[in-house]
Amino acid sequence: MGIFSYNSKHKIIVGVFVMAYAAYHFSGKRKEQVFYENGKPLQTGNFKEGKNHGFWVWYYPNGSKKMEGSFNNGSREGVWRTFNENGNKMTESNYKNDKLNGKYIVFDENGNIVQEMNYINDVKY
Repeated sequence: MGIFSYNSKHKIIVGVFVMAYAAYHFSGKRKEQVFYENGKPLQTGNFKEGKNHGFWVWYYPNGSKKMEGSFNNGSREGVWRTFNENGNKMTESNYKNDKLNGKYIVFDENGNIVQEMNYINDVKY
């Protein structure tokens, strides 16, 4: 073995940290709203017992809508949509009990459907 040895444990530690951080921020355990440095909101929505609840909207730094959808006590419910920075709809999906259920549609820049898939409990069929 030379002076330098390769140890991949750091990748596992970083991966676990990143997943935990993402899960924490997606689950809505926060009680405050978050803003970009320019003062525009990163997201808007309400909390119930520390969890995202009701209709939520996420934004790009320029203020245009990035994503929208509803939560029921931290679980995604109903129709969810994503948008590009120009405000064009990119995807539309349906959730029940925090799982994809129903159509998942992908749109092109002109609003035309380019792909349509169906899901039951997060499983594509």
